[in-house]
Amino acid sequence: MAKLDSKAINKKIAPILNKVQKSKLANGITGGMMVAMPVTLLGAFASLFLNLQIPAYKSFIASSGIAAVLNTSIQFTTNFLAVVFLITIAGSYAKQYKEDPILPSLLAAVCFFVVTPLSVAKVNNATITSIPMDWLGAKGIFSAIIISLVATRLYIYIKQKGWTIKMPASVPPVVSSSFSSLIPGFAVAILFLIISGVFAATPYKTMHAFIYAFIQTPLQGVGGNIVSVILLWTFAQVLWFFGIHGTLVIYSVVLPIFTAMDAAQLTAYSAGQALPNITGRAFVSTYTVSASAIGFALLMLLFAKSKQYKTLGKLSTLPSLFGISEPLVFGTPLVFNVRFAVPFIFMNAINLIIAYGLTVIGIVPRVAGMAPMSGMPIIFSGLMEGSWRIAVLQVVLVILEMAVWYPFFRKADREAYALEQQAEVEVVK
Repeated sequence: MAKLDSKAINKKIAPILNKVQKSKLANGITGGMMVAMPVTLLGAFASLFLNLQIPAYKSFIASSGIAAVLNTSIQFTTNFLAVVFLITIAGSYAKQYKEDPILPSLLAAVCFFVVTPLSVAKVNNATITSIPMDWLGAKGIFSAIIISLVATRLYIYIKQKGWTIKMPASVPPVVSSSFSSLIPGFAVAILFLIISGVFAATPYKTMHAFIYAFIQTPLQGVGGNIVSVILLWTFAQVLWFFGIHGTLVIYSVVLPIFTAMDAAQLTAYSAGQALPNITGRAFVSTYTVSASAIGFALLMLLFAKSKQYKTLGKLSTLPSLFGISEPLVFGTPLVFNVRFAVPFIFMNAINLIIAYGLTVIGIVPRVAGMAPMSGMPIIFSGLMEGSWRIAVLQVVLVILEMAVWYPFFRKADREAYALEQQAEVEVVK
């Protein structure tokens, strides 16, 4: 009966969650951020190599000029992420509507810089105009997301409505395409020029400052609340239990918030400043590797008596250590399996509470906000976050997982072993 009820619930909620997950808006944002992964990783590794706390190494990179190169890399990756995401999200969103991504990305960039304040200074009697870096990095990410989505959607809407300059069929496609984009492009650019002028007349002066104050800061407050994070990742595990990819569903909503938080974290880490956040995507990814079920995989590998769970342990342990949970989740299976529901649903919450508490009291440092890499094994991912203590905590949490999963595993393994023994006796007879 419980299994039938689970399927009934899944049938009702799956269409709603799939609609959210597969929406053009969500896919535009998440797809754009995934496309930007090489840039974010470059900045993350540059920050890591710049801040290795080895005195001889730091002296060497400073004297050899390597530190300056690493700083330049950080300046145009980590401190430039708003512009990077602006371009990649606009292109990704345009692809959702089967449009060429090049012009929407270019147009979004123009609109972003239209609303970005300029800095004017006099140097040696010469007037120097520059673009401050303040809004080009972490502080401008939400502004970049909003501008890229609005500019791209408006451009596509006008174009698809046919409000374009139509050239004769004899005109080459390249020329015709350029003219067909004139009216949509002008309309979008003019809109953001007006927006820039309107905000200049307000106390905020810029659209960036308004969005940062009224949208980005409050949302990061929610993302920085450990209660919110625990509820979200517990809900993700509930979805996994019903056979829905809960992690993707949650990230389709919170990824912009967590990305902005990690960018701020990495910016501070690169500059040697105090890290502003405890939670974020890097925090969750570091302490909930493989749905916090690595301990279960190790139990099966090391202690299973039944062939069923011994085989599952051999198949799932290595992928789990590298952050790949699908063989474990669907091979056991943990989906619709009431026997393992309690540790499967709540182990993430336990890990996050412990990690948060130890971070607050200073036993482990805050994670550096490095972009999570798919397939990065535990310990290495902890070291990437800036401290061996984070890596040690990952190992301690895996041992804790083994302890929590053990009674559930032991009962299931005994039952499976008994059934296997019974089957062998019947075969002999």
